[in-house]
Parts: sequence; structure tokens; C-alpha cells
Amino acid sequence: MVLGRRWITAAAITGLAYAVLASFTHPFTWTAEIITAVPLVVVPVVGVAFVAAAHAAAHAAAHAAAHAGDAHRPARWAGPRIAWSVPILAILATTGWELYCFASLPRAQHPTLSSLIDMLDATRVGKTVAFASWLALGWFLVAR
Repeated sequence: MVLGRRWITAAAITGLAYAVLASFTHPFTWTAEIITAVPLVVVPVVGVAFVAAAHAAAHAAAHAAAHAGDAHRPARWAGPRIAWSVPILAILATTGWELYCFASLPRAQHPTLSSLIDMLDATRVGKTVAFASWLALGWFLVAR
């Protein structure tokens, strides 16, 4: 299912505006918890609605093709396996880097990714970028 260009633009603008709103919160406060919890509920619900619509459209197309005498099945695409291998490799690389940095002393010469992200997250622009990236990654994972 392909979303229209207007929907994608609207979702991107909404996500960016929400990320700017999130950049005004302070860590471990109720406002930050609520701002973070809303996408954790909304994005999966919207994603499930899109998946259900796509399945209904695919089922209707398959039903129409079966009754038309054209029972051709499309070839299976390897894209999902490739798409999932990228985050898995990233997680493994991140874990390895974190363990290496944890074991290497002094910490100032071998910063962990957490401390590097804390430096990025210290500014409002950095926090906006980090939150927008988190929203985009979540949408990507749910929409697939």
C-alpha cells in the first residue's frame, strides 16, 4: 500500500513538530514520560490500521484474481530479510562497542555511545533530532 505524498508530508511535519515539543521537556519528569508514551501508543495503532487495510486490499485482489482464472502468485521478495538484517547488525555492533568502551579505561578516551548521545541530547536542537529520529524509526518498523 502506497501512502499519498500529502499524508507522508503531513506525518513528517507532525512528527517534527512533536519532536520540537518533546525537546522542551526535562528527563524523568511526568511531561517527558507522557510525551514519550503518546507515540508508543499512537504509532502502533495507526500502523495496525494501515496493515489491516493493506491485507483487506490484498485479499480482495487475490479473490478477484482467483475468480478471473488468473491464480498467478507473485515471487517472494527477499527485502524483509535484508531490511531486518540491518538493525540486527547495528545492535550487535553497538553492543560490541559498548562492551569494548566499558572495559577500556579511562572513560574520557573511550566514550560509550550513551555518553556521546548525552552530549547530543544536551541541546534543544540535538534533542529534537534524536526524538524525530526515534519517531521515524518507530514509524518505519511499524509500517513495514
